[in-house]
Amino acid sequence: MNKLIYFFLVIMLGLFIIYVFRNEEVDVSNDNINSLNFNYENTLILAELENELVAQKKHHIHIESNEAQDYTTLFPDLYTVYDVPDSMDKGRRIAYLTFDDGPSSNTFEILDILDEMNVSATFFIVGSAITKEGEGALRRIVNEGHTIGIHSYSHLCNEIYCSVERFLNDYNMVYQQIYDITGKRANIYRFPWGSNNSYSKGIKDDLINEMERRGFACYDWNVDSNDSVGRPTEYSIRRNVEKDLETRDYPIVLMHDSGNNKLTVKTLPGIIKIIRDKGYEFDTLDNREPYLFEW
Repeated sequence: MNKLIYFFLVIMLGLFIIYVFRNEEVDVSNDNINSLNFNYENTLILAELENELVAQKKHHIHIESNEAQDYTTLFPDLYTVYDVPDSMDKGRRIAYLTFDDGPSSNTFEILDILDEMNVSATFFIVGSAITKEGEGALRRIVNEGHTIGIHSYSHLCNEIYCSVERFLNDYNMVYQQIYDITGKRANIYRFPWGSNNSYSKGIKDDLINEMERRGFACYDWNVDSNDSVGRPTEYSIRRNVEKDLETRDYPIVLMHDSGNNKLTVKTLPGIIKIIRDKGYEFDTLDNREPYLFEW
């Protein structure tokens, strides 16, 4: 009987949480993002809830006005110098492995595989996921010749896409965080949910233009492994990569190294072999021109 009551309470709590996220407008006061107590487990939970809301098109975002905003007065240290490549080497087929949402314990295993198979990759970091252990992963990424990009501090889309200022505030936190840990300035980034996400429609162009003005380059993807959607299997992840690979001379492969993506680690050696067998070399994204979704 006690087990039945406990199970019932868990179900009711889950339904209540989903109800709150669907029906409560997010608090977007100016100081809110700095006062949030982020941690990695909360980030994963919120990201999963956001997945559901996006799929059902029931999310609501209050877009703050960006009219007459002088962004040049904001975050004076949030600038970088990036020599954008004019084009890729047309005589080579180059693939770009990218990993979002880390670091986690999986990042270390992925780095071991990349080292063993002599492959370079790009990691888009979520600042709230960086633990003391995760700091070691960031240092390894840099020291082993990979590239670090920024994927936001919070990954809370209902927060960061309220305004350009809110996005810059979130971005600045992880930008400084990565520098403090690695001594390197990250000059490339990827929007949470990509540049064409339904959260940022009202400010997308302003965001991209402001980030470009500050010297940062944006990279979406054109091959999606779907390793974090639904109930992936090793077969489905390999199939998703392979089916889109043939149409691209310069495929940018999206994968994830968050703590709940253990399947990505298991599948990675096979994916690298598939890509190599099709005649591709590997490189990091900062050696190719920026890429935004074509749709």
